[in-house]
Amino acid sequence: MRPLRHGYTNDTRGDGSVVVKRYEGPDQMVRHRTEQAMLTHLRRHLPVPRLVRATDAALHMEHVAGVHGQELIDAGHATRVLRSCGEMLRRIQSVAVTPPFPEGPVSLQGSGFLEVDGTVPADAVLVHGDFGPNNMLFDPDTFDVTAVLDWEWAHAGDIVEDLAWCEWIVRTHHAPEVAALDDLFAAYGHRPSWTERQDAMLVKCRAMLALVERGDQAGVGVRRWQQRIAVTLSWTE
Repeated sequence: MRPLRHGYTNDTRGDGSVVVKRYEGPDQMVRHRTEQAMLTHLRRHLPVPRLVRATDAALHMEHVAGVHGQELIDAGHATRVLRSCGEMLRRIQSVAVTPPFPEGPVSLQGSGFLEVDGTVPADAVLVHGDFGPNNMLFDPDTFDVTAVLDWEWAHAGDIVEDLAWCEWIVRTHHAPEVAALDDLFAAYGHRPSWTERQDAMLVKCRAMLALVERGDQAGVGVRRWQQRIAVTLSWTE
């Protein structure tokens, strides 16, 4: 099996029929169990890879045809990709948040979006946790989503989280296409305030910094996320 493109956090390999994902870094078993539970539950609701086999070492998933969203944006299709992202996010947020999680009604990630008694508030939604064209495959002709990938960060959380992170991905990796974010919000049906979106981006960036601080002995990842936080703080709408 060969390493797959766009796999940045874990060891992900495929042979054209099966994709094998081995989790690396801090909390690897937590992320492993979370994604396994999500793929099992979401198969009935959303376009996600079919789980073929699960072991303690890896998840084996059926290969899904489609073109990676970031490749399509780089090819000049940002408007259509982001429109599909907005539509898909609405679908994700319509799925019940309680059943998927392997150790109770909230994510093992600990979103902080809990009542005092540990229950999920009524206004919580299912949060992918790393939502954007970076984790989606598309039909290159229709731009329909063929798969939403990488559910290891899933949790119950605030409605703005995934929307803001999708925007962060575009601003960080596809800066010339920022104007196409209008299509993301239009398809989603709501544009939260800039303050809400930027605050959500910063919460996620700081969570990623805390994560890499636990496992990055060389400090390369720490410096990268510190720089990303500074850049995110500098943005204006």
